[in-house]
Amino acid sequence: MAYQSVINEARDLANMNDLEKKHVPMIHIDGTPKAGEPFEVTVWLGELLAHPMEAGHHIEFIDLYLDDTFISRCDLSWGHTYPKACFSVVMDQPGTLRAFERCNLHGDWTYSVNITL
Repeated sequence: MAYQSVINEARDLANMNDLEKKHVPMIHIDGTPKAGEPFEVTVWLGELLAHPMEAGHHIEFIDLYLDDTFISRCDLSWGHTYPKACFSVVMDQPGTLRAFERCNLHGDWTYSVNITL
């Protein structure tokens, strides 16, 4: 049998529980994206409730996708990092930016934003 990972999402962003507050990756777009021009995308966790970065409980990585295309990964080390990553992105047409993160205890979490150019 093939292994399938469950990807968690916030049920209601306006009313997240503590587990969601620690794990849902937030996405910030700097400025107004324009077709063919790079713009900054910042992804972080723990905006509402800090996520630990300890040996027994930490964020392993943050991935960024444009629609179904992998863009980049930021690997994180426990004890020496804050779960935040900045990416420079270029888009030629509207699409969806999706951030994924993996917690070593609570699995994969995602959040996405639609980008219009």
